Amino acid sequence: MRVTVRLFAGAKALAQAGAVEVQLPAGATYADLAAALAKASPSLQPLAAASRFAADTEYRQPADAVDAAAQIALIPPVSGG
Repeated sequence: MRVTVRLFAGAKALAQAGAVEVQLPAGATYADLAAALAKASPSLQPLAAASRFAADTEYRQPADAVDAAAQIALIPPVSGG
């Protein structure tokens, strides 16, 4: 399945794009998606492991199955004061 991952903040700057498309096998998890994203866009590799995914406005766990029909976003870690 083909999945588009929307990027924000530091992820968008690192990838120099607002989204990245990756190919995943059927039954892939969000952990698989993180690995595929790092492979498709190597500049995202350090950030992909520390980020969370959201699908249709809900955070997903690494073991959750990816739904190709969902709007998927990579949510980078946030710091502030």
